[in-house]
Amino acid sequence: MPDTLQARRPPYPAAGSGASAPGPRDTELLMPATQLVSDREAYLDNAPSDIGRRVSDEQHELFVVCRPAEAMQQQLAQLAPDFIAIHDLGAAISARLLAAVAAASARKMQKLVIRRQGFGTALATIEFAELPLPSGKLLRIYTTRIDADTQTRQQLAQLLLAHSRLAVVMVGDLPPHALESSLEPLRQAIAAGPWPNRQLLLMPMGNAPSLPAEAASLDGAGGVMVRCTPQVGRPAEAWAFITGAWNRLNAADGTAPAAPAAGPGLAARAPSFQSGTVPAARSVAFRAASADLDAHEPPPTAAAYAPTQPLELTPMPPARAAAAQPQIPGHAVVWTGYVQRCAAIKGVAQACVFDVDRQRPLAYSGAQRSAERLAAKGAMLLAVMADAADALALGSAPPDAAVTLAEHYLLLRPLPGRPNVALHLVIERSHGNLGAVRAALHQIDQTLPAPAG
Repeated sequence: MPDTLQARRPPYPAAGSGASAPGPRDTELLMPATQLVSDREAYLDNAPSDIGRRVSDEQHELFVVCRPAEAMQQQLAQLAPDFIAIHDLGAAISARLLAAVAAASARKMQKLVIRRQGFGTALATIEFAELPLPSGKLLRIYTTRIDADTQTRQQLAQLLLAHSRLAVVMVGDLPPHALESSLEPLRQAIAAGPWPNRQLLLMPMGNAPSLPAEAASLDGAGGVMVRCTPQVGRPAEAWAFITGAWNRLNAADGTAPAAPAAGPGLAARAPSFQSGTVPAARSVAFRAASADLDAHEPPPTAAAYAPTQPLELTPMPPARAAAAQPQIPGHAVVWTGYVQRCAAIKGVAQACVFDVDRQRPLAYSGAQRSAERLAAKGAMLLAVMADAADALALGSAPPDAAVTLAEHYLLLRPLPGRPNVALHLVIERSHGNLGAVRAALHQIDQTLPAPAG
């Protein structure tokens, strides 16, 4: 297809045919004034201001000559758009939430189709909603439920989260070990960088008691501020949390685009929100937005969206109750000395004593980052082994395990008399011997004070 538009010249009768010649008005139409434009995009009146070129009311296209993730990375770096990305983790709600919000805003859901240049083959399809801002611009809200092959889908989802102004992770009903492993790719991506995003909102949509602890382990990594909301019962409440986080972000940085002024989009910052009231238009729009998501429930009232309830993000709650904490006088000093003696055993490369319930290191030998990983992975391994022992009816005693790797051993064992405290060791196979390490640990255990009754 040619890049320019061509108009066919209307036929005129041949001379001597008896027909009249073109009049002045016809001559004016045949000789339009010459116009100069700055570039080809302005000539076509189709210069992109965001990712992709609009081809219909509901679809944008991006033609690429490289892999979709590489092309998306280039677009994000060049255009640096402000947008929100919503990611599902053990849930499947972000796409439905955006569809409902778009319907409440009287707008259509949009698709960004990434195609192969020259062939037109669709490589990936990303859905998003566009909400109007008071400035007249449109704010895109992407869902990471992307139609593509597995690798492309994961790469594009990671890019959207990394380059968004606000990243939202909606967490389903996951057990602690599954939640930790599901968040590990996100943790690694933030650590590896680049990760321009500085605002991450974790939102439990089901029972996820270990989510605050996981949020605490992510907070501050790579400069990212992580907030964990209370458990959300309905998608409409989740949307209220998202608007609250966006408004809070705008209040902290006036350079960001303001949120939409009324119900069809994100709630604008206004004095009425500070007083706990919600404009009627906004509450009606939220009811419409949640209609198809919460059809089984009665329509929520405006009070359900008051900032004192879902919009006001509370500080991250503690990971768990401290009921099972070991009661040892000067326990911090005790664990530090214990780990130092463990690290002195021949072949031991890393050592960490950790709280199994909280998955947090109490003392360690090595880097803080390594200690947190040893604690998290150790707690996960203990949980898996305990589940296996229970399923096989092998008893409920705390497991003690040794894992053989190519160049290392992993030794994982609970401390005597303290089932909620465990030791995780990394031992070099070329220098250490498991039998000798276990014998040395048995002697070190004798130095621990007896746990308080």
